[in-house]
Amino acid sequence: MPKILEAKPPQVVEAIRPPVKEEARQEVHARAQASVLVATASGNRRRPVYVPIKNEPGVLLMIPKAEMYIDHQYQRNINPRLVARIAANWSWVSCGALHVSQRNVRDRFFVFDGQHRFEAAKLIPSITELPCIVFELEDIKDEALGFLAVNTERRIPSLADQFRALIMAGDHAAYLLRDLGLRWGRMIGAPSDATHISCVSDCLKAIRTDKAAFVRMFPVLSELCEGQAMLGRLVRGMSYLERYMPKGQSLADEKWRRRIIHIGYLTISQSIKETSAFEGQGNDNVCAQGILRAINKNLREKLEMQPTPKSPGHPTLGARRDL
Repeated sequence: MPKILEAKPPQVVEAIRPPVKEEARQEVHARAQASVLVATASGNRRRPVYVPIKNEPGVLLMIPKAEMYIDHQYQRNINPRLVARIAANWSWVSCGALHVSQRNVRDRFFVFDGQHRFEAAKLIPSITELPCIVFELEDIKDEALGFLAVNTERRIPSLADQFRALIMAGDHAAYLLRDLGLRWGRMIGAPSDATHISCVSDCLKAIRTDKAAFVRMFPVLSELCEGQAMLGRLVRGMSYLERYMPKGQSLADEKWRRRIIHIGYLTISQSIKETSAFEGQGNDNVCAQGILRAINKNLREKLEMQPTPKSPGHPTLGARRDL
């Protein structure tokens, strides 16, 4: 295990920096002189590879927050909501080590990867230092290339990878979704087709919001989507509608189940699209109202949702006529 080191003066940092073979150093500099951006073949596409001119191993240090800075000339804009979420759920494991550059200005360290983690740490008084990999880069150009190198080579875990990790972590919502999917002949993952559930985040959110409502409506949703992709807007709308059904009623009741299956997948999906376009948004309530419109069309006794927590009366969308 590498030893976590205290932040040290530049001469000490240089002394502990791992040696780099002169041949490798010359090769890197020669390649950089020819072109900093090296195009490589990847399948049928050519992808740029970003290599800073000074390309040497970094050193692991614990650096005080007050000595770290962000250069906004090349960094992406800060996402305040992401910063707040990281701070509220701070984890040293997910924080890992920030990538920082030590320029010629020796008393300042510039974060070129990890700015959201850095901004989140600034909101937590108990955190005074952060683990960092320090690279001695020549100038801001090398930092910008380092930013591109780190962020363009990362691969977001696939849907199947993320769900497998949730299962291994013992997530109850993930277990429930897996079991329900298998019961109705669907696997978790891509692609979005008749045999998979790819709208995992929508399903997990619905389960965590109201597990009982999701379990009640899922068989109806599965029957509706037979031979079709299970879309996120259908999951959101059906889950929301089930939560606010009239007291004592459920979409799983034979009357409403038969009505939904009779209307059909394409008509309900189209109704959600039209309602979302009319309202200019596609949140859970809007999706539910799209389904409600389809259910109530040409129906003498209309189905009405119960008032939602955000509105004192019936949802405003429920009074709309067919488009």
